[in-house]
Amino acid sequence: MSLCVGTALAVMRLSRFWFLRIPAKFYVETVRNIPGLFWLLFFYFVFPELLPFGLREKLHGYAYYSVIAGILGLSLDNSAYVSDIVRTGLMAVPRGHVEAAVSTGLNRFQQFRYIILPEAFRIILPPLGTRMIHNFKNTSLCMVITAPELTWATQQVESITFRGLEVTFMATVFYLFVAFTAARIIIRYEKVLKIDVASVRRAGT
Repeated sequence: MSLCVGTALAVMRLSRFWFLRIPAKFYVETVRNIPGLFWLLFFYFVFPELLPFGLREKLHGYAYYSVIAGILGLSLDNSAYVSDIVRTGLMAVPRGHVEAAVSTGLNRFQQFRYIILPEAFRIILPPLGTRMIHNFKNTSLCMVITAPELTWATQQVESITFRGLEVTFMATVFYLFVAFTAARIIIRYEKVLKIDVASVRRAGT
């Protein structure tokens, strides 16, 4: 979700139209300068109160609303950072490649779909992967809104069994395993998709 929103924001920030560029820039500057924990609390406590009465009661009564609030909060926070990463990748695509796409008769949407975005994502894969791993680790913040995630479950088990050392160790191992595995997969894909950035820039000149 954050990847889709972040990509859309990045495209909007590079748009020639001010009514797309200014709102996207305002969104990114606002969201990334507010702690991610705030957005979790906002969606859990404040957002339902802004809705009509009937819908508000349904959300409060939904057993897994804390999970939804966690997803919304983390996605909102992460999308602002993803937007900066994607925007950097889009700007790194050589101008000559864009001009070649125009010369073949592709419209603006086709240029982004077939030329610009694929090249950009190959360039930004390492920082984008790092950001996604960071967002995975941020799921531990969801314990403050009692979302049933790993850190929350660790505390629940500890309160029942009084085996804090063991359950904390297992949770740490799990986080380490998932993050390390994801990092290795990203490194592998980076090698598969690796391009010589210097040669690409020379080709685009």
